[in-house]
Amino acid sequence: MPEPLAHYSSGFEQGRPATLPDYHVMVLLVDDQAMVCEAVRRALSNQTDMDFHYCADAREALAIANQIKPTVILQDLVMPGIDGLTLLSQYRAHPTTKDIPIIVLSTNENPQVKGQAFALGANDYLVKLPDKIELIARIRYHSKAFLNILQRDAAYRALRESQQQLIESNAALISLNQKLEEATLAKSQFLANMSHEIRTPMNGVLGMTALLLDTELTDEQRDYVEATRSSADALLTIINDILDFSKIESGKLELENHPFELHTCIEEALDLLAPKAAEKKLDLCYLVDDSIPKVLVSDVTRLRQILVNLIGNAVKFTHQGEVVIDVSPSARAKRTLQPGQQQDTEFIRHPEEWLLHFSVRDTGIGIPLDKQSRLFKSFQQVDASTTRHYGGTGLGLAISKRLAELLGGKIWVDSDAGKGATFHFTMLVKASASAAPPPWQRPQAQLAGRRLLVIEDNLTNQRIILQRCRNWGVSVDIAASGNEGLCLFEQNPPYDAIILDLQLPDMDGMTLAGEIRRRASSGLPPLLLLSSMRLRSDDTRLIEVGVAGYVHKPIRPAQLLEALCRALSIQLQREKKAPAAPALDPELARRLPMRLLLADDNPINQKVGLSVLHKLGYRADVANNGLEVLSALEHKVYDLLFLDVQMPEMDGLETARQIRERWTPERRPAIIAMTGNALMGDREKCLAAGMDDYISKPVRIAELQAALERWGPLKTVQSDTKILLRAKAAPTDDLLDQAVIGLLRSELSAHGADSVRERIEHFLGDAAQLLSQLGQDLRTPAKVAAHAKDLKAICDGVGARRITEFCQKLEELGQAGSSDGAPELLQELRAAFALTRTQLLPLAAPSSIESTH
Repeated sequence: MPEPLAHYSSGFEQGRPATLPDYHVMVLLVDDQAMVCEAVRRALSNQTDMDFHYCADAREALAIANQIKPTVILQDLVMPGIDGLTLLSQYRAHPTTKDIPIIVLSTNENPQVKGQAFALGANDYLVKLPDKIELIARIRYHSKAFLNILQRDAAYRALRESQQQLIESNAALISLNQKLEEATLAKSQFLANMSHEIRTPMNGVLGMTALLLDTELTDEQRDYVEATRSSADALLTIINDILDFSKIESGKLELENHPFELHTCIEEALDLLAPKAAEKKLDLCYLVDDSIPKVLVSDVTRLRQILVNLIGNAVKFTHQGEVVIDVSPSARAKRTLQPGQQQDTEFIRHPEEWLLHFSVRDTGIGIPLDKQSRLFKSFQQVDASTTRHYGGTGLGLAISKRLAELLGGKIWVDSDAGKGATFHFTMLVKASASAAPPPWQRPQAQLAGRRLLVIEDNLTNQRIILQRCRNWGVSVDIAASGNEGLCLFEQNPPYDAIILDLQLPDMDGMTLAGEIRRRASSGLPPLLLLSSMRLRSDDTRLIEVGVAGYVHKPIRPAQLLEALCRALSIQLQREKKAPAAPALDPELARRLPMRLLLADDNPINQKVGLSVLHKLGYRADVANNGLEVLSALEHKVYDLLFLDVQMPEMDGLETARQIRERWTPERRPAIIAMTGNALMGDREKCLAAGMDDYISKPVRIAELQAALERWGPLKTVQSDTKILLRAKAAPTDDLLDQAVIGLLRSELSAHGADSVRERIEHFLGDAAQLLSQLGQDLRTPAKVAAHAKDLKAICDGVGARRITEFCQKLEELGQAGSSDGAPELLQELRAAFALTRTQLLPLAAPSSIESTH
């Protein structure tokens, strides 16, 4: 009798190397006949990838299979001690062997026995002793199928484990995201509260300065007030920087693309920092390549924000020398449609796209190479000592980097310790293919052949003056010091004018001007003083030394041209500007009579609001909180409610909800929110609470006036439904806004024809004059835009809808720097005016009063 278990490894028995294929077969033979065992062993002896195990005692077979885990079992059906079919059932009932393939070995082809074997879980059936090739093929087939199942199950288990880990990781991420959202919400709420607390007093500062500017002031007083307003605006900019960083972090900052003039943008940025530069005796200069169009389209506010930050840093970290801004075109191409964009309505007006390269260069302390990696990161300075010595939050460059990327460009720096720094950034802008250049970019015939002496030590300022004067036809000699300038003045033929710097290395400008006056033998040429400091026109020192005028640094080409022409008594061909619209419209209350309620808990804001409304002709009532608002509405009907959001006892949001619940639309006023919060979603919160409009503090007069004009006519029409009955049917060509015509008829009935007649006559007279100006300046886009805007502004009072539409088209055309199509639009505008005049004149006739009854 053989051993119950015998192991035979064919490959090792034959002395072959133990190289195994991708899968390994393990065979367990369960049979009580040693002859069968020897026959199977011999058949498998040449198979290097097969291990053969033999079990002679069927009662031990299950335990052995559980121990060695074969890939296939060869099972005899007739054995002593246990029936083969019973053993087959035990295999399938045991978890270890339930899936192992079983090939039944039998001495005959009994269909009944064969059927029972398959029913109990056999995978195959062979008659002993099978052919060697067939036996090996079946063993391989069933073993490989079994191994594939094992691999699949292992992969499934690994997948389930990975899925479980992923579920656990997702749960952890969800928990972390919830905490982050809570932290972000808390931060946003904190920023909103801080914004409100800071903007509330800022509203008082800006409001009072705006009111003060509307009074009679001397030039000096106006300069002081303007400086106060500029400082308040700068502080507001800092607040906005913090809010902008929060918006950028959350991806909620949106760009606003509008036409703007690049020179104006740069000059406004320099104006903010000129006083600090003058205090440190730094020269501020800027150069813009003349090939860049005058009017560009992008987000001018964000561009100015980057410039102010970079120039401010340059001034802060520079103790002597200069700060120079240089703008040049980096690339220029025709615009193309973005992927997925079907049409581009801006393409006709702005067919070109420019990549502009800005650089801000200073002669300051520089930035060590090993510290430059800290730049453009939030809340980080180059080192701690810089923070203590120079101040700053470390947010400016981080915001500038994000803004440059949003504007389609990038930002970088060239610097080293002690060698100054040059910050570069690029941005994409849209531009018109051709636009009329400003006067200072064109040759000036009245200056051709004139001779100019420039005494200025700064090379950049020399370059700016030399470039401009050559364009104008002026011959220029340059001296870098006072003594050199005196030599040129005495040795060369007489100069037509002299520009001298106030701060020269060897003498100051006043002393030099006096010396030139003393040495002038045949008449003193006009002297122009170049100064970083603001000089007063009544300064006696200027008169004593014969200074005819001054040019403020940074040198502006337009100012330089104007000063030079004035000094030489030459008439400068100016662009005629349309008269500026008054900041406050004192006739607004007469045009749009309304009952107003102002709700704000801050006394300064109340005073500002009441003063502005009073100048507009309104007398408003005041409430200090939401409860007082509700009480006021119970005793009086109001047309418009200006409602502060954060108030004690009952805030503005709850007040708006209460008003919506307690009063019908005909009875309740239109509600305009006023809040110092300036975060994304504040407007939506106000509108969701039932408010109709939203104004952010500090409240600008123009915004307040616009809100009154937006809601005044609409609210009046809603609350006075009889007007609709009194109004005549709308004209078939829809020339006029019938809501406004209804108001005019109501005024005719209530107050007589005088006020309506006066309003219509004023409109017709002003409109005719503006139409005439449009015809004269039709080839000058900037003037067309200004005249069209003025004409559009006076149309609202009489509801001239058709005229407004044509004015809007002309204004957009002018802002784009184009005059193509302007004559045709003007012709249609004149036709619309003639028809509108025909419709309006009967309203001013005495018979109109009778027709309304």
